[in-house]
Amino acid sequence: MFNALKFTPSGGQVAMRASREGEHLLIRVSDTGMGISAKNLPNLFSRFWQADDSSRRKYQGVGIGLALVKELSEVQGGKVEVASVEGKGTTFTVYLPWQEAEAQEPSLATAAGASDAESNGGYAVPGVSSPSSQEWLGNLYRRAELFPSMTPVQQSLRPVEGARNGHNHPKLLVADDEPDMLRFLKSQLDPHYQVLEAVDGQQAIDKASQFLPDIILLDMMMPEKDGLQACREIRARTSTQSIPIILLTARADEETKMAALEAGASDFLPKPFSTTELHVRIKNLVESHQYQIKLSKQNQVLETTIDQLKDTESQLVQTEKLASLGRLSAGIIHEINNPLNYATTGLFTLRKKSQYLKPEEKKDYDEVLRDVEEGITRVKNIVSDLRTFSHPDGDSRDQVELADVVTTAMRFISNEWKDRVEAHIDVPENLAVLANRNKLVQVVVNLSQNSLDAMKDKSYGDEKPGLWIEAKAESNRTLLIVRDNGSGIENKHLDKIFDPFFTTKDVGEGMGLGLSICYRIVQECDGKISVRTEPGKFCEFTLEFPNKG
Repeated sequence: MFNALKFTPSGGQVAMRASREGEHLLIRVSDTGMGISAKNLPNLFSRFWQADDSSRRKYQGVGIGLALVKELSEVQGGKVEVASVEGKGTTFTVYLPWQEAEAQEPSLATAAGASDAESNGGYAVPGVSSPSSQEWLGNLYRRAELFPSMTPVQQSLRPVEGARNGHNHPKLLVADDEPDMLRFLKSQLDPHYQVLEAVDGQQAIDKASQFLPDIILLDMMMPEKDGLQACREIRARTSTQSIPIILLTARADEETKMAALEAGASDFLPKPFSTTELHVRIKNLVESHQYQIKLSKQNQVLETTIDQLKDTESQLVQTEKLASLGRLSAGIIHEINNPLNYATTGLFTLRKKSQYLKPEEKKDYDEVLRDVEEGITRVKNIVSDLRTFSHPDGDSRDQVELADVVTTAMRFISNEWKDRVEAHIDVPENLAVLANRNKLVQVVVNLSQNSLDAMKDKSYGDEKPGLWIEAKAESNRTLLIVRDNGSGIENKHLDKIFDPFFTTKDVGEGMGLGLSICYRIVQECDGKISVRTEPGKFCEFTLEFPNKG
């Protein structure tokens, strides 16, 4: 009746007649509708078959209605026939064995059976109690809704990895607006998957985001949003973009297939389809998705391990550098201390001799002695700094005065900036932070050396190369700022400058460890290091230390 009404235009006629002919009850449904061509009559009762499978198909459906009629007729010992003339109309005739019912009074049980029939799609089985009626209908649907006989291939299908019990089954989202198709797909897939249901495209999108299934089965034609639009929106969301999607449709034309793939579908399955093929395609996509998830987790572990290896390697390189510096400074201390002692003794003697000079000669003589004495004192300080720096006291932290740290660092690199760069130092006395002195000296040396290198690459007009080191205390933190007016840092490098071994210098001019070491040392002090720069104008590093009592 539904098909007759659907395919009969306005002004046409639909009729249903029942009669007895011999041992059969005949039910005839006829219409004056569009009719069926002779070439299509043999396929009429095939599952999922549609007379019009084009992308502009006017009448929607899943193609199981007439197959269900045939199955329901045959299971009761009857049959169904069709006669049709294209453009004039169609007549379906159902033949059922005649059996006269015994007269009986309506009872509460019968009324209950009627309710059960309504809840089971409108089919009632007279004389059968409710539970067995439901069981009978379930079995009937499994056959009538094109549940094919189990083949050896289906029986041998290996469950998807991880599907050992109901709780561990992969999650599968099925979206279809046809209740019969939804029920059929669920009956097929329920033994191997946790099946989630959606009745339109928007619901499919929402449930995909909420439950993050392992695979999604979308019907192409749905209300609210069709399968293509749902597929696009699922792919557009970060949380669901990698979930495999299979699109189901009765349209088998090339245009529809291309549209499905362009929308982001992982696979495309035209109706009618083999349930065995459906199982295999879903299983392969789910396992591939699970392998991708495992691979992603392993990649994260690998990336973390690589970062740890880089950090370890940088520490080893730094340890070797310090060890080399220690050996170098030990030699310097041994070889220079004795000559310094001779020079100091000689200065004492020469100073005593100055009293015998003429007054006009004594002034120049004393000035020369002061210069020599100042030079010897500077050498002594450098040797002392090297001795302290090459024998670090582990990771111990004390209150370190920033003025002492900056003075020591600038003395280390004095030959780099003296007579070439204007150094502006503004570090108050007695301003201290909790840190390891030697490591903090290393930070200032690295930052200052980078500033000096950046100023080599820039051409200055009236402006002069300048290095500014400033320290100041705020309410709950202490800042140490190192700034230069050099070439700055390009924006494309800013997110990588603290990475181990990243450098923009030529081969042999640096290993790319300086800023990485600075970053780690400041972190060890519970501090932060940040950079502000403008290419071609300046670069400024700010070290922020927490104030602790």
